[in-house]
Amino acid sequence: MDKTQEQLSSEVLQSRESLSKQENGNRSVQPGLTRQFIDKYNDPWLALEAANEYIGWGVTKLDGPKADNLSSIVQSEVEEALHGVLDSIARVEINKVPNFVHSMDLQDIRISASEIVEAVYWSLMYLAIVCETYNMGWLELWEEHYSKLKSNGYVL
Repeated sequence: MDKTQEQLSSEVLQSRESLSKQENGNRSVQPGLTRQFIDKYNDPWLALEAANEYIGWGVTKLDGPKADNLSSIVQSEVEEALHGVLDSIARVEINKVPNFVHSMDLQDIRISASEIVEAVYWSLMYLAIVCETYNMGWLELWEEHYSKLKSNGYVL
């Protein structure tokens, strides 16, 4: 997005000074503004970076020296991570009372949680690449998912 702060300020109805403070980190970017940008530009990386900034952790775009062929790396990593999740969760039962879990079981639960984090990371990377490459709506996909959760009675 190649716009000046002045052009952007008229587009988002904020002063240039306010945008400058947000850009420099002197003021937090408001969630509504972030959503407006994600809606307008369909930028999944912006969504992930915003979530990372708001909560202090999360998925960020890979930019290291090994991230040259991002799409094929992510495809391979997500497949490996999902297989790891299936293997690790098959070995645990999370319906046990935490105070009565043996240390070996707790170790397996910890491993499965770590595998889940890995799978979530690579799955979100995969989703971001698919949305960006094939111009799929990042917010639209999440809104569809939320609607399914709601219709299944998981959220109000």
